[in-house]
Amino acid sequence: MTHRERFLATMRYQTVDRVPFRDGGAWPETIERWKREGYDPQHPPFQSDHWEGFGHWFFPNPPFEREVVEEDDHTVTFVNAEGILMRERKDYPASSMPQFVRFPVETRADFRRFWRKKMQPDMAGRIGADWQQRLDHYR
Repeated sequence: MTHRERFLATMRYQTVDRVPFRDGGAWPETIERWKREGYDPQHPPFQSDHWEGFGHWFFPNPPFEREVVEEDDHTVTFVNAEGILMRERKDYPASSMPQFVRFPVETRADFRRFWRKKMQPDMAGRIGADWQQRLDHYR
């Protein structure tokens, strides 16, 4: 079965050759340890299905500018692309959960302003200028 056939059959409760699998990855320092133990990233021990994702569809567009608010030897506090004020470790930023300090929407007025400025439907801006061709290809 192709990745697509497997996915569609699963969604239709039909028989499949195996369960669809999407590898979520591992923390960078975990991969480095695995390499020291003999892991070869070019030959993973399991097969992962191909998935197309458009996670940015639900995020603010245009995104917020990254703005560093505070920084010390161990952490950096900044506004991310979603408008969240967050504190993150410097030593393992991809492997630890950041601390969310403040969100861009705290009141009804914040929500209305946020929605009007950042959450309008714009296929080209959110998915890409070639969105119609991509949709045709998927069909």
